[in-house]
Amino acid sequence: MSNTSEIKNVITPYNFPSQKGGREAITRILEAYGFNTRQALCDHLGVSQSTMANRWMRDTFPHDWLIACHLDTGISLHWLTTGEGTAAKNEMKDKISQIGCKEISKGVFSSVSMIDYDLALIPYEINDPFIVKFENSYFLIDDNSDELSDGFWLISVDGFMSVREVFRIPGNRLRIENGKASYECNADEVSVVGCAVSKTEFLR
Repeated sequence: MSNTSEIKNVITPYNFPSQKGGREAITRILEAYGFNTRQALCDHLGVSQSTMANRWMRDTFPHDWLIACHLDTGISLHWLTTGEGTAAKNEMKDKISQIGCKEISKGVFSSVSMIDYDLALIPYEINDPFIVKFENSYFLIDDNSDELSDGFWLISVDGFMSVREVFRIPGNRLRIENGKASYECNADEVSVVGCAVSKTEFLR
């Protein structure tokens, strides 16, 4: 026997506003954009004065303008639509930024692009971060020239760049981990490009 009736009782659909309330919604759109006149909004949206006047006089709800405003400003779509809650901007939009992504191939940067990155994943003390793709892993690099210590580093040896785990050992020497090709060398034989502060690794 079907449980359709029970499911209908559980699901509560969102109640969209009626087709009225257009003047209040347009007023909120003006506030979101920071415009003082409806003409300024017309110019921004690329609509005629007659279209604006028609919606204003008929109190027609401007669904399309609300969506455009939300995408342009990040202002809460719920507030724009209903006037309820706050007009706070979309927090996720503010947390995302673009940073450089560099891929290492044959010891050099083979390509450079820009990618979206969550700022919450970047430690506050890092001022100039970038991403390095190396051997199927992505490393968040702090662009600095600090003295090498134990950890993962973006380094250059004989002009070839790589991201390696480095250990400092007595005698101002370093151990560079590279699987079966691990080796030791003097600290002055390694140039520091940056410190790796996080790693994203593909397991397959």
